[in-house]
Amino acid sequence: MNVAAVPISSSRRGFLAASCGAVLFVYAIYLGALGVLLPAIGDSFALGAGVSGRLFPATFGGFVAGVLVCGYLSDRVGRKRVLLLGIAAYAAGLALFGNAPNFDLALIAGVLIGAGSGAMETVASALAADLFPERRAFILNVLQIAFGVGAALGPLAGQALLRGGTDWRLLYLGLAGASAALFLAFVAQRVPPPPGNGAETLDPAALRTVLRQPAFLWLCLAQAFYVGAELGFFSWMPTYLRREVPGGAAWEGRVVAVFWIAMTLGRIGVAGFGGRIPVPRLITFLALGAAVMSALALAWSAPLPVLIFVAAGGLCFSGIFSLILAEAGERYPQFAGTVFGGVMAVGGVGGACFPWAIGALAETSLGWRGGLVLVPILAAGVAGIMPLLGSRRTTSS
Repeated sequence: MNVAAVPISSSRRGFLAASCGAVLFVYAIYLGALGVLLPAIGDSFALGAGVSGRLFPATFGGFVAGVLVCGYLSDRVGRKRVLLLGIAAYAAGLALFGNAPNFDLALIAGVLIGAGSGAMETVASALAADLFPERRAFILNVLQIAFGVGAALGPLAGQALLRGGTDWRLLYLGLAGASAALFLAFVAQRVPPPPGNGAETLDPAALRTVLRQPAFLWLCLAQAFYVGAELGFFSWMPTYLRREVPGGAAWEGRVVAVFWIAMTLGRIGVAGFGGRIPVPRLITFLALGAAVMSALALAWSAPLPVLIFVAAGGLCFSGIFSLILAEAGERYPQFAGTVFGGVMAVGGVGGACFPWAIGALAETSLGWRGGLVLVPILAAGVAGIMPLLGSRRTTSS
């Protein structure tokens, strides 16, 4: 039976969208815990910050490949098949990382985690946008709220494991099991095809036109700056607190949770602005605030002010990711999977390069404060890109 011929009820659409949120939630637990677990992972494999920071290029290199390939494939062969492939790769990578006897194998597992998570985030976002096209910005922001909850719980779970004397590997293995359960849950659900049945409407010539448009390229660059700034900020702030802030070691596990709690609250707030402020203008305000607050977080040498400005930075960073995706989706709705994949792939390049650069710079005479100055610079760059987008025009297929 052709699933396109069978309408999906509102309740089924809601359940499927909630399942997409669960996909992002499970991925976010891993990503949120990474900053807390990095020192323990480095100790397990006898690594310094610069070497353990190689996890970022490995993981986000896989992420880039995942979103480029799977975003396009989801437009061609359907969201469900590609999402299942991504979940399976993510679960396998987590299981391999949790059992890796050496760092070389852990890097290979990181590539697999990245490829799977890239497919998961891209296709789950595109699927949710398909389900509620009339509320695209809202539903994508809701997914990012689910992501924020997972990212806030991840560092708390990681810190609890470490303080309880439990090996960090247990979190990876537990997430692998949760991902396997998600895989089975999606197998049992009926997923509609992309709008217009994807493969029949995808015009390669029109798609090439989209990929060459300056606005699309600027959105990609903005996402690269944003992902690099956000990931570098919350991943390395625990290390910064421990090494640079007197008394900060007691807060290294909580700073990531503080950041993501603020991010989640900010995303709830941003959802209320849907349609009231032009998206590029809202991104500009948020990015400028993120630049200022992250700079202020580095200007203090006491834990409490640092945490306050980290939280304020989280509020400002909160809506940028989903708003950039929403703007791309509004400009090019007929290529949602491919366009989301392109924007998120370049974002993954930022996630691969900039956090690694922060760790490498921190091992020079600049120290951690000097390395983390990249964060406000990148956030300011996002704000500077927005006026370059021009007016919104949709390319027809």
